[in-house]
Amino acid sequence: MRSPLLAVLLLASAPACSEPSEPRGSTTFAPDELSLFAELRTNGGTAQVLVTVLGGGTSITLENHDRLSLAEPGGPEQALVAGGFGYVAQLDTSATELDLVFSRGSQRFVSKLVAPPPFSIVVPSAPASRASPIPINWDAADGAFETWLDVTAPCLSWPISRYFAEDPGVYAIQPADLAIKPGTTECDFRVWVTRSASSGTIAPGLGASPAPGGLQTRSISISTSP
Repeated sequence: MRSPLLAVLLLASAPACSEPSEPRGSTTFAPDELSLFAELRTNGGTAQVLVTVLGGGTSITLENHDRLSLAEPGGPEQALVAGGFGYVAQLDTSATELDLVFSRGSQRFVSKLVAPPPFSIVVPSAPASRASPIPINWDAADGAFETWLDVTAPCLSWPISRYFAEDPGVYAIQPADLAIKPGTTECDFRVWVTRSASSGTIAPGLGASPAPGGLQTRSISISTSP
């Protein structure tokens, strides 16, 4: 599964039995009984944060004066809103470090969200022949970062997906990788490179939680010919 946060959210939202139940509210728990599962995603211009709050091992909702907010360090805070399996917020920023704040009355618990280093992708500027390897290069990063590369196109019968335990900074699409639909001439490939790491910290005073995840994603188009 691509995102460990999604796995946690699915587990947290799964009913313990067949009886329907309403999620409990956050004020049922002391702060040190609350766990935050957080992930920061950025494309270099927009940052999105996804958070689920757990109490007693199950997903709960924020209530009364409990709130989550997001901010660049020292900047104005933006409230997270309920969405999907938890709470979300989005900022127009290129920052790779953001503060996630859980507030209860006058108490503030500031967690640090950290995305992997940014990078750019370089591909052939002229239409690339699908009969030869098509090089893709990006800025390799120091450190242990998992990396995914995905290639999609209307002319491909199925996408190309590659996983790297460490960031290689280079990949070549091989002719044998391509399942081209019959009759295809020119075709634009869309390349996605995602760099992943768990390097943030949850605020002291909150319950035991995994390190927040961080994703840095870039995308680029490649024109191709037979």
